[in-house]
Amino acid sequence: MAQSGHHPLLFSSHSQAAFLALHPHSFYQAQSRIVLHALPDATIRSLSKLAQPEIAFEWAIRLAKQGLYTRSRVYWQRYLNDASQAQVIRLAALLKAANDINAISLIASKRRLPRHYLDWLSLHRGVLPSAFNSERLAAHNMSSPLDSVTFARECINRVLVLTDHLAAVKKLKQFKIRYTSAPEPSVWSYCFSEPIYIGDTMQCTPDNSQFAYCDVAALKRAYPAMLPQGDKALMMTRQGNANVRGDMMTLNTQSQYAVFMHELMHFSGFEDEYSVPKQKAKWLCQRAGRHAPNLYVGELNDAPKGWVKSNTCNYGALQAYKPSEGWSIMEYQTRPLTAQYRRLWQQAINAQHAKRWVKSERLGLTE
Repeated sequence: MAQSGHHPLLFSSHSQAAFLALHPHSFYQAQSRIVLHALPDATIRSLSKLAQPEIAFEWAIRLAKQGLYTRSRVYWQRYLNDASQAQVIRLAALLKAANDINAISLIASKRRLPRHYLDWLSLHRGVLPSAFNSERLAAHNMSSPLDSVTFARECINRVLVLTDHLAAVKKLKQFKIRYTSAPEPSVWSYCFSEPIYIGDTMQCTPDNSQFAYCDVAALKRAYPAMLPQGDKALMMTRQGNANVRGDMMTLNTQSQYAVFMHELMHFSGFEDEYSVPKQKAKWLCQRAGRHAPNLYVGELNDAPKGWVKSNTCNYGALQAYKPSEGWSIMEYQTRPLTAQYRRLWQQAINAQHAKRWVKSERLGLTE
């Protein structure tokens, strides 16, 4: 009887996989003819009994492809130094798709990876944009802070979308798509740029109250021509509670779309309808008047008709009033935007736009 290594079924591309699955040890007789990545999972599973490094690593790739990353790591971590470069890159592609930063970092520390993967790691770590050119950033769906930004002429508020890490790009794009499909309070109220990578330029970190704080002055020093291209900016960083400071909104990677909409209304001057902190209430609630599209401070008789008590100034000297008796998006972010608040929002946007136009006209910037 002929030895399995000389069996004709082993050398036929149509029968090789089945024969190897039945006779794993025949692998040694025709090793130079066997293309591991072309074999089906069942055959690789059978061959894995041989404890050959290249086979074990191939099995790690198959496990990762099935989403079994923990099991896969048992194999690839043990045989990483013995795998072929082609195998390493195939595994890296799967781990990159799974956004496994730690795994790619470990592989990069032991094996050579193409620059695309090294850039991917650097972009997750917040390496400054000067380390990349526009083409390398574009390969990861990001714009450079040195690139010019254009918006449609109809845009009322042009918003520059910024981030200091790659993981934010997917969420930012999802927000943009969702907003564009149902713009609020009306079409062209806000237009958003593609994500612009600024790395750790603003050194964002949670402040003492755990709100995200980013150093806008540092951004202006580093890229003085960037912010003037828009009317406002949205920054997505890693941690810190969402907030708006002036024309800069800051979100974190865990922020949901409802939070984004809530903060977008802050862009137009809306105030929170839950109790604001004592420090803020001290100055916000000390004098009577209409201080926001949804906030009147003072006596009920002087508030707009139909307005009701708000929790905004619970820690303030005077009482606050809001437009609606029911909970709104400014008190509970998951509440839908009502017609009343949409109308108030549109009025606020129109008023801001008019002020901006007058200012531009005075400076001779209008056509």
